[in-house]
Amino acid sequence: MNKPTPTQPVAAALPLLKPVENITLREQVTQAVRTALMHGHLRPGQSVTVKSISTMVGASVMPAREAMNRLIAEGALELRPNRTVIVPDLTRQEFDELTELRCHIEAQAAANAVQRVTRDDLARLQALDDAMHAAVPAADVDTYLSKNFEFHFQIYQLGTSKFSLSIIEKLWVRVGPLIRFSLDASGFGQSTRLHARVIRGLQTKDGKMLRDAIQADINGAAQSIRSALDVAQAWH
Repeated sequence: MNKPTPTQPVAAALPLLKPVENITLREQVTQAVRTALMHGHLRPGQSVTVKSISTMVGASVMPAREAMNRLIAEGALELRPNRTVIVPDLTRQEFDELTELRCHIEAQAAANAVQRVTRDDLARLQALDDAMHAAVPAADVDTYLSKNFEFHFQIYQLGTSKFSLSIIEKLWVRVGPLIRFSLDASGFGQSTRLHARVIRGLQTKDGKMLRDAIQADINGAAQSIRSALDVAQAWH
């Protein structure tokens, strides 16, 4: 009698996955455009094309198109009925709601940071604030906004979860273009004065001082934006 042939192990079927490189590149392009929006490099109402994204980040057309579709789905970009894609405008009501949300979420994240801040964190925050001061007489808007962004998000990263941080990023994606607009129209604001209070609140672990300073900073910028848009009659 013949002996049975040993059964060969059957290889498990692997799921079909997209190449990791493509996913990584798409995410890099998407985040690069988000960052450009948060830093105000794109204006409200500005047209955005796959070609402009591709040129801006030095990527090929495919990841640029995927990034654009992702950002449209997130509401960071707006697809118009004529198929053009623009940086969304905000109504006055939408902007007021966004400002109120920022005051609540960002102030809470900052207040939570007092329990985790270190001397090294404080030194980095002071250096960022110093760089903002230096940018004012030179009217260097790019440096001013970049360092302002880093200043705020270093604090928020200390005080909140990745989930809450992603919400704050979405709010900045919408307000970033307006912050740039208000600076171009009416000059630099007084964020650096309020940043000194923020740093002091972190040093003394005074959550209330920190919360109040962050809210004052947000509301001060919001008022500059409202004034600039009222002059330009850009509300709709």
